[in-house]
Amino acid sequence: MKNHIIIEDTKNCCGCGACINICPRDAIGMKECELGFSYPDVDETKCIDCGLCRKVCVFTDKGTGANGEPLVYAAASKSNAVLLSSSSGGIFTELAEAVIDKGGAVFGAAWDESLSLHHICVDNKSDLAMLRGSKYVQSATENAYRAAKELLDGGRYVCYSGTPCQIAGLKAYLKKDYDKLLTLDIICHGVPSMKMLKDDLSYVAGKKNINVKDIKFRDKSYGWGVLGSLTGDSSKIKYHSGTSPYYFYFLNGEIYRDSCYNCRFPAEGRQGDITLGDYWGIRQELAAEMGDVDIDKGVSCILVNNDKGKRWMSQIKDKLLIAGSDRKSAEKRNKQLTHASVPTPEHNALSDMYKKKGYEAFLYWYKKHYKEHVIGAVKRIIPAKIKRQLMQAYSRLKG
Repeated sequence: MKNHIIIEDTKNCCGCGACINICPRDAIGMKECELGFSYPDVDETKCIDCGLCRKVCVFTDKGTGANGEPLVYAAASKSNAVLLSSSSGGIFTELAEAVIDKGGAVFGAAWDESLSLHHICVDNKSDLAMLRGSKYVQSATENAYRAAKELLDGGRYVCYSGTPCQIAGLKAYLKKDYDKLLTLDIICHGVPSMKMLKDDLSYVAGKKNINVKDIKFRDKSYGWGVLGSLTGDSSKIKYHSGTSPYYFYFLNGEIYRDSCYNCRFPAEGRQGDITLGDYWGIRQELAAEMGDVDIDKGVSCILVNNDKGKRWMSQIKDKLLIAGSDRKSAEKRNKQLTHASVPTPEHNALSDMYKKKGYEAFLYWYKKHYKEHVIGAVKRIIPAKIKRQLMQAYSRLKG
């Protein structure tokens, strides 16, 4: 029996890359399936059957998450520049800058010149711009875990941000905690593939005759919400569920990696020292406790999961407008804190059709739900402030 990693069921591999990083002979690469998701591919001519790749797998070597109840906050950076350049409240930037101030380095997901997403390392504040913002696609970790370990072993501070499974993969690879390592996991719904995104960009950008240079899934110039943009050499177009089949399927949870529907991390505890997400639907009373906050510019939901997280939060609190909350309130609009995404009835049909017909499958199903796209797009175009004013007026009339 082979002792190396073998993926017999796609729902049991999240593509975190821990197996690649742990292999002493570099015998493992990643190979794309028909849907564009990457899975470990072992070169048996190099493999020495040591079994390390099986041991480090986050789906076979069960890890542990945070124990007990986290401290929960609603918060936003006091810096208007940080706030406007971030998807939500700018907390990632404040934590990352705190690490860099100690001579440390920060790992996160960034676009390359071909608009593929990779985990990279930066150690100056000006480069943090590449790591900011939501990226609704899976990043390739490649050898980032090795690079992080090398820095930690050299005594450097390291901040590593990623999805819960990527943080679990890092922890499994490192095999021990480092006092100078700060891990940040995001409230993750699931990840589509890079292949799907590139197909979609070709379609959307082609209709507008734009050569895409930059992607923002959440563009704050349109307000805090789920309206994005594609920027070309001299023009910018909106990118959202009303214009993009990919964006619509992402928000509906229909095109995630199989393992995302089998995610064990909500049940086993948070993987990061600190968890970051959006505080959607924040109550006016809680916003008032934060002080002079403009919730239309974004508010973060923060879960501080352990003592290390508490220490780092204490270092940036003076830079935040912040108020204490509770897990139950945070979970109301962030269901992925309690359970994995649930596949829709169309998930399998859409996936099977994509394997056979590629992007035509997206367009076929998208057109079937055209009315739903239009209604959803209209709802998202209306600014959040106007929505709240309409709801308040309705409540007064009803009362």
